[in-house]
Amino acid sequence: MNAKMKYTIPGQVLSIITTHIQAAFLFFFVWLLAISITSGKTAGLIYSIISSLFYFMMIYSASYTVVKNDKKSYTKLTPIPYKGALISLGLLLVNIIVLVIYHLSWQFGSNAEGLTNGWALAGNIFGLFWFAPYMNLLGMENGHIALHGYAIILLLHPIACFLGYFAGYKNFDISTKFKFLVYDQKKDKKKK
Repeated sequence: MNAKMKYTIPGQVLSIITTHIQAAFLFFFVWLLAISITSGKTAGLIYSIISSLFYFMMIYSASYTVVKNDKKSYTKLTPIPYKGALISLGLLLVNIIVLVIYHLSWQFGSNAEGLTNGWALAGNIFGLFWFAPYMNLLGMENGHIALHGYAIILLLHPIACFLGYFAGYKNFDISTKFKFLVYDQKKDKKKK
């Protein structure tokens, strides 16, 4: 590793936020494609369930990578079991800020007919983009989000971060548990 490079906790938090941004871009543009093909609520719900599972796996993997890097000899950071929850706090803070922007856009930039100005429209689009991985699960309608939507926004990535980091901390690789689905294992035949 380059002597000028440092592995820091803010860098780890930023890696989780970057993973979310990558997922948001991916799922937002796939969502745009999906709604151009079908506009059914059931299709949107199925899409959001699938994309939420992929999103969970992306955040889980990013946290798993963080703990693996913490264990390397060139870093001064030491792995601790609950650090996954701590590194998710940056993304949690950003999610809360985006929620506030989304609500303010609808509170001050809408009337009975919908959004009334460009700033409100931009705030709404940014909220839709940011929550794209699980958009149809949130119950978003005219600036309101259902109670279970808040739970998804505030709990999905901290749980994924915690589980990913804890799995790496305990050297538990979930992919090895599913290898039997991929590889055909030959059964030993006993000779009589």
